[in-house]
Amino acid sequence: MEKPDKKRLHPINYEPLYFLLGLLLCLLIYEIIALSTREVFLPEFFKGLTVMFQKFSIPNTWKSLGFSLLRLFISLFISGILGVSLGLTAGYYTKLSKILNPLMTILRAYPTIALVMLLAVYVPNFGIYVVSVVIFPLFYQAALEGSKQAYDKFYYELALKGRGHFFSNTFRVIIPLSSPYILLGFIQGLGLGWKAEIMSETFAADSTYLGIGKLIYSNYQAVEYENMMAYVLIAILTSLILDGCLYLIKGLIEKKLGLTKKDKIVSE
Repeated sequence: MEKPDKKRLHPINYEPLYFLLGLLLCLLIYEIIALSTREVFLPEFFKGLTVMFQKFSIPNTWKSLGFSLLRLFISLFISGILGVSLGLTAGYYTKLSKILNPLMTILRAYPTIALVMLLAVYVPNFGIYVVSVVIFPLFYQAALEGSKQAYDKFYYELALKGRGHFFSNTFRVIIPLSSPYILLGFIQGLGLGWKAEIMSETFAADSTYLGIGKLIYSNYQAVEYENMMAYVLIAILTSLILDGCLYLIKGLIEKKLGLTKKDKIVSE
């Protein structure tokens, strides 16, 4: 009897197909809404796509996109450093995590729009602070969960053997093992932070602020819906590209650490 070919038994990865089907579903829903409303407020998708490519030839588009991304990455850096540091510390000192739990719950529950309106009145360059506050709990929680897993599995064993001190073990063992969790927090923070950044920019539409959100809002005010949709598509495309790059990095880290399918961090 012929033995089954192991190559044939290797499971096929259908994830790209599912992703493509999801995009087609989104396109179908968009087209139904646009055509059913006779493109009153939503232009036909391919018209918007054509206008989007035209906008890329305008220097102000790149400049606005660059400023939006710059503020986003500054916010990610600030909240990442603070959130990861505090999360790693709270993972070791469990009493600290219990003390900080109410604060993190409040930060997660606080409406982003209210935060934008509050900071827009009193704080210059408020977009950076808005995004930092919004995504800070994600970094904290990711580092907390990752460090708890790492401490439970490895740290106490190392401590009993007398191998290294707290700080050396943290940088040598805990942070590398927590990196998939932290990167997942970065991926989630990127998506949420991008939306918060664009929202904050719409509140700065009357200022000298530069950003994609400002372009979206100014075209909305001018009832230029095709232009508005073009900038919305640019924002979505930017988010998809950044997410894709980070997921690739996350996969490489998991592969380097030798994580099994059971150990991998599931973000769905």
